[in-house]
Amino acid sequence: MTSLQSVFTTTKWTVVIIVAIIAFFSVNPFVNIEAGHRGVVFDKLRGGVQSETMMEGLHFRIPFFQSVVQIPIRTQKIIFSSESNKQLSYNKSMSFSSRAQTYGSMFAASSDLQDVYVDAVVTYHLEPGSVSKLYQEVGTDYENKKVIPRAIDSVKTFTAKYKVADILTKREEIKNKVFEDLKNTLAIDNIVLEDVSLTNFDFNDQFKAAIEQKQIEEQKAQKEEYILQQKEIRVQQKIKEAEADKQAKILEGEGIAEYNKLIQQEITENVLDYKRLENAKNAIGKWNGAYPSTYFGAESSAIPLINLQP
Repeated sequence: MTSLQSVFTTTKWTVVIIVAIIAFFSVNPFVNIEAGHRGVVFDKLRGGVQSETMMEGLHFRIPFFQSVVQIPIRTQKIIFSSESNKQLSYNKSMSFSSRAQTYGSMFAASSDLQDVYVDAVVTYHLEPGSVSKLYQEVGTDYENKKVIPRAIDSVKTFTAKYKVADILTKREEIKNKVFEDLKNTLAIDNIVLEDVSLTNFDFNDQFKAAIEQKQIEEQKAQKEEYILQQKEIRVQQKIKEAEADKQAKILEGEGIAEYNKLIQQEITENVLDYKRLENAKNAIGKWNGAYPSTYFGAESSAIPLINLQP
C-alpha cells in the first residue's frame, strides 16, 4: 500500500510539473527582438514603460506582467508622390513594421498665392536610446503623428516664401531650408532626420496653361528677335563692305595723285630737252629724204614751201 501511495504521489507531481511546464510555455515567456529593432518593455509590476530597452535577440519576459513592443530603429522612408493614391494615414490592417509609407503629393501655396503640389522623399530613423520615451509619449504611430505633419508644415512654410516663378529655379535652396527646419523639429521627439529630397513641383492646370502660353510667346519673341538680329547683321555687313570699297577707292585715288605728283617732280628742263632730242632722232631715222611741202609755223599754220631748184 505504501509503495502504491508513493507511486501515486510521484505520478501526481510529475503530471503537475508537466502541466506547469506546458502552461508556462503556452503563455510565451520568451520574445525575439528582430534585427534593426529595439524592444520596449511595459512592466505592470514596476509601473509601466521601462527606460531600458531590449536589444536584438532572444529575451525572457514575465508572462501576464510584462509585454514587449518592437520599435524599428533602422532608416525609414516616406514618399510623397502624385503617382500614389494613398491618403495620409496608415492602413490599420497592416502590421507595424509593414505599414504603408507612400502618400500623395503635399499641397502648398506660393507667395503669390498659386497652388503648388510637392513630391518629396523623407528619410529618418529613431534615436535607439530614446525609443522608450517616444513610445511612452507618442506610441507606435509617431510617423503619422509627428514626421508627416511636420514635414508638410516645413514644406508649406518655405514654399510660401517664394513666388511660383522662383520655386523651380530655387529648389535646392528651398530643400536646404526645409531640411534644417524639419531636422530641428523632429529632434524634439528624438527622431533623427537623414535627408529630405524635393523631387518635383507641380501646379494647377490653369497655371500650367498660362506658363505654356508664356513660353510660346517668349519663343516667338526670341525668334523675331533672332530674325531682326540677322537683318541687322546683314545691314552691318553691307555697310562694312561699302565702307571698305570707299576706302579702297580713296586709297586708289590717293595713290594715283601721289604718282602724278612724283612724276611732275621728276620732269625737269633737262628731261624735256632729252625727250626733244630723242624725238628728233627718231624722226630723222624715219625720214625718207623728201622735203616737206609745208612748214608749220609758230601758230601751227601750214605754209607752202617754194621749190628754189633750177
